[in-house]
Formats: sequence, structure tokens, C-alpha cells
Amino acid sequence: MSTPYAMSWEEPRTLRADGFDHDHEVLVALPPSYHVSPERRYPVVWSMDGAMAFSVTSGVANLYTVGRRIPEIIVVGVGHRSEHGMLGMAQRTFDFFPPGSVWSDPGLGSGYMERMGFHFEMSRPFLKGDLFLDFLVDQLRPTLASQYRMADDHTLWGHSAGGGFAGYAMLARPGAFGRFIIGSGTNGLTIDLEAEYAKDHDDLEARVFIGMADGEINHAPLCAQRLVSRTALLAENLRLRGYPSLDLRIRFYADRDHFTVIPPLVGDGLQHVYADLVAGLEKPNW
Repeated sequence: MSTPYAMSWEEPRTLRADGFDHDHEVLVALPPSYHVSPERRYPVVWSMDGAMAFSVTSGVANLYTVGRRIPEIIVVGVGHRSEHGMLGMAQRTFDFFPPGSVWSDPGLGSGYMERMGFHFEMSRPFLKGDLFLDFLVDQLRPTLASQYRMADDHTLWGHSAGGGFAGYAMLARPGAFGRFIIGSGTNGLTIDLEAEYAKDHDDLEARVFIGMADGEINHAPLCAQRLVSRTALLAENLRLRGYPSLDLRIRFYADRDHFTVIPPLVGDGLQHVYADLVAGLEKPNW
């Protein structure tokens, strides 16, 4: 049987995470050769924001698999159910921000957001980013690994608040994921976690891609959240540590905004974090 060139999508399912009072939607895309190579196991990309990011992530992964820019992978999308609308957007805040999070700097940034009607302090009692990370690693991963042929090779990818969560996960549970794609978002808590990590560690074994867009710094609400400056600070600090096992790539995209940066960021991120697995693959001559 010949190998298909398209990924296949499984039926969506829901799962209740420990410590949550609502279900999360779980989406799975399987690589082209999955059903014709029964002995093969595949690296996994965990895509945050569920349905909102799953289709573009799977689409880019499919295209780059055909072009042999990345290896065949399983894509898992996790997030709120799309039919929940703006309620789901509120739930993602609780998912991605752990207790002790810093959303916007006190003073100028937080004052701007409060004038717009966003009061992050009201969210503090409901922040469950630590529990959501435990859910991904300790509950959902073994559940899916019992059903799909997953290799022990995991990438965490998120943008905006999801990017902040990815950076947090890298430092809160080192080794739980080996590859990270962090798009335009860093929790202020993560800056402190990075400094604490550096006190006790002289290495960080990970492949990391961090991307931002110039349009984001021209958008006042995103400036108030220190979206670009804090993400850049995390990237700079990681670069300055000189960790021997950290493969870090940082990119600043011109003429892109908070949404239009996502497709190239996914593509470039996947190529960087999987560069070690495609070194011997011959690219098609077309």
C-alpha cells in the first residue's frame, strides 16, 4: 500500500482535567504514514488553544512533511471548545496563567488595561496554569499514548497567552517537553522562574524557537501587556546564559501582527525544533 500524503484527523473528544469544573476539547491529527506503518512511533506537537490553532498547525505540519522540512509528527490540539465562544477565551486565561502570574507591569501597563476594562486581579483566584500543565503531562499524555503510537519526544507550542504558558512549562517542569515554540507572549512570572532556574542549573537541554511580530509593538493593548519586550527579555536572558545543550533561535517578523504572524511562526518553529531529525532527509526536487 502506498503512503498517503495527507494527515488524518481523529474525531474530537473531551476530557475533564483534575481540578477543573469544565471539559477540555482534545483534537488529534495523525501523520500520513500512520495507518500503513504500524510499527512506527512519531514525535508529538502539543498545540495550545485547541481548535483556534489546531487547523493551522496541522496544515503547516502536513505541508512541511510533504516537503520533508520536518519529520512526520502527531499533532494534538488542547483547549476550550470552540462553541463556548468568548467564555472559552476567558477559560484559556485560567488554563495558561499559573498562580503568581504577572500579566501587566504595575503602573503604566496595568493602568492602561484597567481603563480598557481588563482587571487581571479579579482572575487571580481562578488561575490554574500549574494544574493545566500537570493535566497535559500526567493525565492527557499517558491517556493518548495508550491509544496512539507516540514517541517519547514532545514539543509544546503556544502563541500569546499560550506562548507564555510554553515558556512557563519549560522552566516549571524541565524535561517534560524537549522542544518549544514560543510565540509572542511571556508571563512576567517566567522571567523570575528563569532566574531561579539559572541559580541551580548550568544547562538547559531543549530546542527552542521564539518569535515576535513588529506589529505587536505598534498595538497599545499588547504594549500594555509587555508582550514583545518581555518575550524578548526571556529570549535575551536564555541567550546570555550560554547553556551548552540549549539550541535557541529567535526571530522578529516584519510586517506581521499578532494574528498574521502565526502561520510563518509555526512553520519556522517546526523547522527549527526538528532540524536534528531531518538532517538526513532528501528534500523533493520541486
